[in-house]
Amino acid sequence: MMGHQREILASLGIDIWVSRTAVAQTLPQSSLWRDLAAPELHSEIIVLATVNQQSKQQQSTILEKPAQEPSPQHTAVEVVAPDDIPEARVILQVEAFSIEALQLPHCVVLVESTALSQNQQQLWRNIQHALQAEYHVLQWPFALEVLQDGMGVENYVQGFVDVLSADKNMLILGHLPHFKSEQCLHLASLQEMLDQPLLKKSLWDAIQATS
Repeated sequence: MMGHQREILASLGIDIWVSRTAVAQTLPQSSLWRDLAAPELHSEIIVLATVNQQSKQQQSTILEKPAQEPSPQHTAVEVVAPDDIPEARVILQVEAFSIEALQLPHCVVLVESTALSQNQQQLWRNIQHALQAEYHVLQWPFALEVLQDGMGVENYVQGFVDVLSADKNMLILGHLPHFKSEQCLHLASLQEMLDQPLLKKSLWDAIQATS
């Protein structure tokens, strides 16, 4: 039987025939054992098939995965709290007025000259000529816009009077707007002097008392 099988294999071009029992034995690998090449080839085929299958699965997953919509971009908006908004500055409006002063060596004569009548203006000029004193005037509102806030009008008037009356007595004819002081002598107004000419003497007496 064995000889007959070898002849058949030899006619098929197979030089060496090995029985199945011989293949099951552990023998050193040789290039003559043609049956040993089959498992290695089969293993390589299995590996390649596995790699190709995984590659196809990955491609399928990429194609089937829907494109992600771009996430909306949020614009940062700064919220300003009401407390952070600067309040509008309230400017107190004060009616226009003027204060004129005659500065003497020992006293200062002050009068409101906002709306003097013609007779009052004439009497006031006569007093200026008679005293030969330095003349000063405060006009409200000031020419500078930053100094027109009525909230500080009393400070402006006080500063004007303080500069002129340093170490001097203050003689006020009638009433001064936006000014309060206990260190002054209030005399008759210009109109009162016109109505009662004897009141003019009180002004001369007060000036002489300070010299």
